[in-house]
Amino acid sequence: MERPLWVKVGLWGLPNRSSAWAFFWLSIAIAAGCVAYGFVDRRFFAGGLLVFAAEWYYASIRWVDRHGRWS
Repeated sequence: MERPLWVKVGLWGLPNRSSAWAFFWLSIAIAAGCVAYGFVDRRFFAGGLLVFAAEWYYASIRWVDRHGRWS
């Protein structure tokens, strides 16, 4: 089964499952750091939107796990 466009874009340039998980956790960490620093400088609250990038990585990983392969 061919990957949908949103999965291709979400995992673009990532060679394997572990690198996709690394970017998922990196997005979560940066979002949390931005929200925490947002209490010092309000502009950083916008960085919390990286949670949506993490959600996209997660959905893409789950799609490949269920419908495809990581080769």
